[in-house]
Amino acid sequence: MKYSAGIMSHSFWYLETKNTAEYLAEDISKKELMELSLTENIYQVDSERRARELTNVCYRRLNGFSNDLLIYLSTCNQNSGKLLVLISILRNDKLFFEFMHEVFREHIILGNYTIKDSDLDIFFMNKSNQSEVIENWKDTTLRKVKTNYKNFLIEADLLEKEEGNYKIILPFVDFKLKELLTQNNLTPFLNAISGGI
Repeated sequence: MKYSAGIMSHSFWYLETKNTAEYLAEDISKKELMELSLTENIYQVDSERRARELTNVCYRRLNGFSNDLLIYLSTCNQNSGKLLVLISILRNDKLFFEFMHEVFREHIILGNYTIKDSDLDIFFMNKSNQSEVIENWKDTTLRKVKTNYKNFLIEADLLEKEEGNYKIILPFVDFKLKELLTQNNLTPFLNAISGGI
């Protein structure tokens, strides 16, 4: 998977991803999902362009999820649902996963529950030294990507703004979610959000 700044134009879309899981659990195809989106406006958006974008993003996030995971996401409580939506995003964004694994997880392991903007700056500086793709990103792109990382973590209830910094909130991962993630070989993503090893 290549590095991408695509995340900067997306939102967390918790409810939309959860609703998509419900449709996909009924075994409908991407084409049928797109048709529903365009004819029945299942995402309640105001333009065809937005309907297409949401359908594509939500489908991509959940593509490859087992039926058990799709059913779980469409029926679980909000806490577990948000964690699973975040994991669906991490599965599709190599750089965001690396941030979670190398910075967020590391902070939890070390007992440092504060994320600063400088932590993001250092992470992206290191990555730009390793990747020509990131090195060529404009400052505005970097700023938007960093902002979305923080916003997504706040929406997933894993970060809380506190005196100019961000406090890490340790997630509660229920037994059923942990079991499903293990069965579906998604433990590295669970470890990234929970500080597991």
